Amino acid sequence: MSVDWFDACVRIGHTMARPHYEMEGTVEDILGAMDRFRIAEALAYHACGDETHPAVGNRLLLEATADEPRLHPCLTILPPATDEFPPPDRHLAQLVEQGVRAVRMSPTDHGYRFATATCGELFEQLQAMRMPLFVDMTRFSDWAALDEVAGDFPQMRLVLVSFLYTATRHLYSALARHQHVYLELHGFEIHNGLESVVPRFGADRVVFGSGMPEFTPASPMTMLACARIGAEDKHKIARDNLVNLLEGVR
Repeated sequence: MSVDWFDACVRIGHTMARPHYEMEGTVEDILGAMDRFRIAEALAYHACGDETHPAVGNRLLLEATADEPRLHPCLTILPPATDEFPPPDRHLAQLVEQGVRAVRMSPTDHGYRFATATCGELFEQLQAMRMPLFVDMTRFSDWAALDEVAGDFPQMRLVLVSFLYTATRHLYSALARHQHVYLELHGFEIHNGLESVVPRFGADRVVFGSGMPEFTPASPMTMLACARIGAEDKHKIARDNLVNLLEGVR
């Protein structure tokens, strides 16, 4: 499968519970793995954004990716009530000026409700700017909250990252109900999963991600390369869909 792969899920830095088999997650490690697997570009977040404070993780991430054009920062954000960041309209505009085209949230790690009541001002701005919001489903799995938010903000791009196979029934419902909910691939270890999702919801709703350094790109790359779907759909998932999401920010 010849394509300039664009990875939607790469982590810089290591977590406090880093498995013994996992590489350190330095920029050099990540770029080396990308070279081995012929991954052209990657959207990266920083471990400290979850485990320390988003402001710390974001600073480290921007520093780490500043001179690496293949790595694109995905910063961690917070709801506005505590004024830890500027108001959402000003904050997100500042991020765009810095070259940021995607953000992520970790409600469980940072102790807030993923809901319109607590994050509505932020969601409204994300929707207006068409900036994709990534949510790691291994760290937050409140599907009722996700369904409510996606219904309240139907044009917000919501990318669900790395969930367990047991959540498939929740996922299919979310994809059916909400036009701008997307699936990131590396946790989607379902037999014939792509053969089920793509005809039903369209290839445009799936983006390739590796989960490095915790996971290897080999599994999702093989899953996509061997899937019984069309070549055009494979190229969309491997690169084009993520490019469109990032280039759609306004």
